[in-house]
Amino acid sequence: MARLSFADLEKLRQEILSQRDPNRPCVTICSGTGCQAQRSEEVADSFVHEIENQGLQDKVDIRRTGCHGFCERGPIVVISPQQICYLSVGTKDVPEIVSQTLIENKLVERLLYTDDTGQRITYEGDIPFYKNQSRI
Repeated sequence: MARLSFADLEKLRQEILSQRDPNRPCVTICSGTGCQAQRSEEVADSFVHEIENQGLQDKVDIRRTGCHGFCERGPIVVISPQQICYLSVGTKDVPEIVSQTLIENKLVERLLYTDDTGQRITYEGDIPFYKNQSRI
């Protein structure tokens, strides 16, 4: 197989992105080793099962990704396109996330990051751990 140039890779990336609906909900589950040690694979399997049970399999995408970096708070689940970030997610939390966030468009407050002042932070990019990082 021939090596891809940067331009070829960027072209392929754009082709893939053009086929995706940017407004379609997507549940991203961290599958890095830290989150796997905290049972993220079971969480991901629970999302597949619950989304099928709710009849949402044609409306919601599920992706297992590499490390999100904030391992101590894993498993980490990010709901796109809003970038809602839930931390320390367990299998018992999945039905609530699906019914509240994906169906009713409400937050599961107890799974959000809480800063030193007690304020809940909804979006991944606003969490202090991520705020000054340039994600690549």
